[in-house]
Amino acid sequence: MSREQLILAILDGAKGTRIGHYFKLFSSSLKWNREELERYRLQRLKQLLATAERSTPYYRSLFKAAGFKASQLKKMSDMENIPILERDTIRERVHDLNVAGTPKTRLFRSSSSGTTGIPITYYHDIDGLSAGTAAGYTLWAMSGWRLGQRNVHIWGNATSIQRWRSWSSRAKNALLRQLNVPSTGLDDPKMVEAAAQKIIAHDPISIDGYPGAIFTLAQHFQARGYSLRNLKHVLTTAENLEDQQRKLIEEVFAPTGDLYGSGEVLGIATRPVADDKYYIFEPHVVVEAVPSGLPGMKDILVTDLDNQGMPFIRYRVGDMIDDLHLPDGDSRFPLAFFKQLMGRRSDIIRLPNGKRFHPVNIFGGTLFRKFPGITRHKVAWNGTSLKFVFERRSLMDEDKLKDEIGQLIAEYQVSYSIEFTDKMPIPPGGKHTYLEILEPGEGH
Repeated sequence: MSREQLILAILDGAKGTRIGHYFKLFSSSLKWNREELERYRLQRLKQLLATAERSTPYYRSLFKAAGFKASQLKKMSDMENIPILERDTIRERVHDLNVAGTPKTRLFRSSSSGTTGIPITYYHDIDGLSAGTAAGYTLWAMSGWRLGQRNVHIWGNATSIQRWRSWSSRAKNALLRQLNVPSTGLDDPKMVEAAAQKIIAHDPISIDGYPGAIFTLAQHFQARGYSLRNLKHVLTTAENLEDQQRKLIEEVFAPTGDLYGSGEVLGIATRPVADDKYYIFEPHVVVEAVPSGLPGMKDILVTDLDNQGMPFIRYRVGDMIDDLHLPDGDSRFPLAFFKQLMGRRSDIIRLPNGKRFHPVNIFGGTLFRKFPGITRHKVAWNGTSLKFVFERRSLMDEDKLKDEIGQLIAEYQVSYSIEFTDKMPIPPGGKHTYLEILEPGEGH
């Protein structure tokens, strides 16, 4: 038995999960051809829809009203006849979305942080949680990661940090050879130095966590001349990895991959190390891209194929991408992909003149490549005008940047101001939010 298999057996035995089963299945799926993959996905989708129709009050009535029958599904595109699941619906009808008769002891309850503007409560059954966890492990493995290698986990969720103190968490970290580092203190010079010394002593092969916090850590390592001799890859998640963050992280630490998922649907896609594609993990999810109303941006819809305790079918996650693409000659894996994760739908600003504005439309990677001195940015909106705030780590041509922004925003016909700072504070939790909605008239 390999170390990975032993770890998974211990974790499954302790929690009653089936992570090992799904990890073996998902790892082997990376060698399937498209025909095998499509056949498996269609089979899983049929099973999911049949369960939802038979045992879930919400979907039973929804399918009937839409004239849809699970038994009529012949191809993946047939699911387009099912209405989209919105976050409001989950919040208002969470109990109708649970499969009737499933004991609460067999469901794992969670809630979102509300970063989309609509906090929700949701549930996973044992297979949904197991498959989601295994999908995340498989997506990391696509970057060369191995379960049980020395790892540093940089996180900021208050509940998670509190849970780290428990004996079970400490035992798990010892088994996984993982060092947990709270992201909340990395903006404090004293705390970041203490964290840096612990990380150096741990000698990790990988680092995972918030890109903003890892970026701050990379700045500290660069300033002090520190290095991690055996670090092979950095794996970011939970917030968008911006181009200038990735550049510095790779310069100071190691090649960087990025995992995309959500609390509701775990392990959706990954951009592996040394790749420019976000591969969708199709054995676990069905992803659709539908018009968002903004040029060049599409809404993501996700169907979780494995969580039958609370089915998520055509769920609008709240994020936007460029588009979906089938595998091509340059693809390393037999999976559909997207190229860009372009932001959250909740970050769309509706201007008084009726136009809609998304910061990504202005602050794409091209702008940051032109001005590498920018390390962070923020957009503040008070109902009448915009304020763009830029954190810079070096001198730059501010007039040139102002001219560039002026040209980019001219079509929106809205007043704005620009502010520069040498240090932008990181919010509690280490998760940088680039859009701030202010009270009318505030902050300008």
